Amino acid sequence: MTNFRIYISVIVIGLLIGCSPTKETSDVEKKSKTHNKELADLPEKEQIKFKFLFHNANKERVLGNYQLAANLFMQCTQIAPKESASFYELAHIFENSQEKGLALEYAGKAVKLDPENYWYRVLYAHSLQKSGNSNEAIKQYQILIEKNGGNVDLYFDLAGMQLYSGKYKESIESFNEIEKQIGITEEISIQKEKIYVKMGDVDKAANEVQQLINEYPEELKYQVLLADLYLANDLHDKAFEVYQEILEKDPQNPYANLSLYDYYKSKGEDKKASEALKKAFASTDLDVDTKVKILLSFYSATGELKKEALELNKILIKTHPKEAKAYTIYADFLYQDKKLEGAKENYLKALEYDNSKLPIWNQLIFIESELQDNEALLRDSKAAIDLFPNQPLFYFFYGATNLQKKEFKEAIEYLTIGKDYVIENPALLAQFYANLGDGHNGLKQYEKSDEAYEEALKIEPKNIYVLNNYSYYLSLREEKLDRAEELSALCNEIEPDQANYQDTYAWILYKQGKYIQAKEWLEKALENGGKTNSVILEHLGDAYSQLHNIKKALEYWNKAKEIDDGETTEFLDKKIADKKLYE
Repeated sequence: MTNFRIYISVIVIGLLIGCSPTKETSDVEKKSKTHNKELADLPEKEQIKFKFLFHNANKERVLGNYQLAANLFMQCTQIAPKESASFYELAHIFENSQEKGLALEYAGKAVKLDPENYWYRVLYAHSLQKSGNSNEAIKQYQILIEKNGGNVDLYFDLAGMQLYSGKYKESIESFNEIEKQIGITEEISIQKEKIYVKMGDVDKAANEVQQLINEYPEELKYQVLLADLYLANDLHDKAFEVYQEILEKDPQNPYANLSLYDYYKSKGEDKKASEALKKAFASTDLDVDTKVKILLSFYSATGELKKEALELNKILIKTHPKEAKAYTIYADFLYQDKKLEGAKENYLKALEYDNSKLPIWNQLIFIESELQDNEALLRDSKAAIDLFPNQPLFYFFYGATNLQKKEFKEAIEYLTIGKDYVIENPALLAQFYANLGDGHNGLKQYEKSDEAYEEALKIEPKNIYVLNNYSYYLSLREEKLDRAEELSALCNEIEPDQANYQDTYAWILYKQGKYIQAKEWLEKALENGGKTNSVILEHLGDAYSQLHNIKKALEYWNKAKEIDDGETTEFLDKKIADKKLYE
């Protein structure tokens, strides 16, 4: 719950990693007691050869040519098998290349040849640690400490290995030795507290935190830590006492109020819990990310809890009025409640403060689409394209909205660009081609329109939208009527009893001169909701006229005229007046 808890994981990681030796060979040579002696025992020719190889090996290592360096150091070990520095350098190279077994082997040989060399043993301990031999690694750190006067870094490594190995008491002792040298610190005290908790000794864990409080009495976060420790271990009364002490000093302390929220929740005192949480949210000392995480726990809430979440959202915005995250989380809650206008408003507000978040733009565009707010869709999808030029969805919405406004050229331009950014999303790509088909048809670029529709059907052969539109436009042009009939028939097979699809199929039959079949399909369309559709009614009148039943034709032409929705043909009045079909 509190910010300072992150130090716990940080120190554990640091302890478990240990100290990786990085000393250059020059330091190693200075510290090696055997180097000069072993070389002195060699013939002069061998000494010269060794120094030459050792020098070149170091040069290749510095240049990053580790394989070549290893080969040269290996030759050095053959010339002078009792010279330790070559083995150390090989161990170091193998450790860096993650060859644990070889690193351990050569580090062990270096230590055996020169047991007093500090860096050899550090590397050996580290290699043992990485190889999983924790007990032997601990022994090596203990030897290093004994030989080097209680070096604090070595105690850190030792404590980390003991902790990793589950030797909790020994780890505590090592941390105590560190404290003797550097004093009481947050990192060590918190680490010891966690170890005592693992050991089931809450009193000693609390004592560690109390030492921190005594050392740093002005740091209220340590009192919060103590109270949290009590609360986590069901010592509610002790926890409450500490919380009250904190709030006496700082009534608005957000961490204490957050902890009190948990405390009151555990006691079933929901009203007090709510008040404590609101106080925490009203504090600028508590970061917005923590508050957002808390709000996410309310996301599936209902009733009073949902009401409380909305109140917390408002407090969050009031406390952090220039934080995009505050508006975003509020918009998420509003969208979940189907309050689309409010959600849109808050997403837009979030983008005022941070327009770099792609998910916010996506959500905003989808909401504007649901609201059928075409002006907002045009504005925001275009703005999103400028910010995210490789995101196809924004091109799609910008193009589709321009189609609705009959801005065909603009639609085609952006749909053509956007489709090339679609990756592994065949459904979206099919929609791009479907809309391109509509756009080219609007400009009477029929060949391009047909090509686009056919591409869409290659991807989704049963795309209802394409099957209906493509077949209908072919019928209007009286071209490829066999193809139009095939497409429309499939459309009605996939979704039967749909008046608009039945009307399209009937009109194709009509254009083929199949008037009886056309009439039958138009009558089906009437039964499925077409009685209030002026186009279907006029089409049925046309079919009756072709079947020489002018009385019925006039009946349906007049019904179409009564609806007066502007969708009928320009010839309707003349048909009625002259009692004759005009096309």
